Amino acid sequence: MNNEMKRMMKMSIVFNQTIIHVLDLTMNMPVFSTEPLVLTDETEAFITKHLMKIFGSPSSSKACFEIGSVWSPLFKEETLLENFQDLSERLAQKYYDFMQSYGNILSGDLLITYFQMNNKGYLATLKLNYKEGFTHYVEQKEGRIQTHIIKHKGLFPAAGKQVDEAFLIELASGDITLWDHSKAQYLPLLYECEADLSLKETLKVVEAVATEVIETHYDNTLDAMAELRNNIVESIATTNTLPIQEVFERTFEKDEEVKEMCLQKMDELGLKEKTLEIADTKISNHYASSRLKTDTGIELKFPTPLFKNQDFIEIINEADGTLSIVLKNISHIINK
Repeated sequence: MNNEMKRMMKMSIVFNQTIIHVLDLTMNMPVFSTEPLVLTDETEAFITKHLMKIFGSPSSSKACFEIGSVWSPLFKEETLLENFQDLSERLAQKYYDFMQSYGNILSGDLLITYFQMNNKGYLATLKLNYKEGFTHYVEQKEGRIQTHIIKHKGLFPAAGKQVDEAFLIELASGDITLWDHSKAQYLPLLYECEADLSLKETLKVVEAVATEVIETHYDNTLDAMAELRNNIVESIATTNTLPIQEVFERTFEKDEEVKEMCLQKMDELGLKEKTLEIADTKISNHYASSRLKTDTGIELKFPTPLFKNQDFIEIINEADGTLSIVLKNISHIINK
């Protein structure tokens, strides 16, 4: 769990209004609840855990409404206070229409909640897709009791799991967070908004562009990739940020052609000037260590900065064209 999520967990959430509608494609129509969801302590904890996974997650995307979006004027506190029920049904119907049109959106229940956190108002929708699981069923017949094992097809994702589709908006600012891990990737279209790449997606693009350029221009790709990862590690360690242009400039400062090619590709993708906030320790830990795998099946994992330090790791180009990896200054080895 990253620092942002830990900070959020310490905040108290006050649920103003919450409702859940049934979106089961086998029923050929949505089932709208006419009464709000009864919130017990366990129910609130269940919803809160799912909400916390969205706040600050590197897998979520920032978004903004398109000009003329029908939803933009509706997602206001005054509207929710007066017409929460009507708005929730309208949202649920829109989801169901998309489910019927796309054909690859799973059945589930749509939970819609209007809540306060840290003195700010939010609206969130969580689509709780149905999971299959086994449970018992007790049958009483003619004074006898028989217990059966049955398959239940309408189970919600556990609190420890992640939902596939979620939408979150801070009502005052209009800041949107999308969490769309469905096959259809339909939420931007449903909510009529434009979504940025998530942090994870952006990092994948950065790595993919760098890898493509390095493999095209360098015979020894290991050194160049190690230099890139090392610069990423240093930037995250010192500032908790990743300024994309600066990292590429430092990595390829001695090769103007490669540097310009990388920056041009980043510019075309709208990422050149971007500085990524890295608050998730999983991401920093990912870059803090590197892995090498040889064609002989040997795998090495080591701290990224050590790769450039020949006092600890040295890669030697042998006369026959093969490579040798020499590990140095080892005091002891642990068998794991």
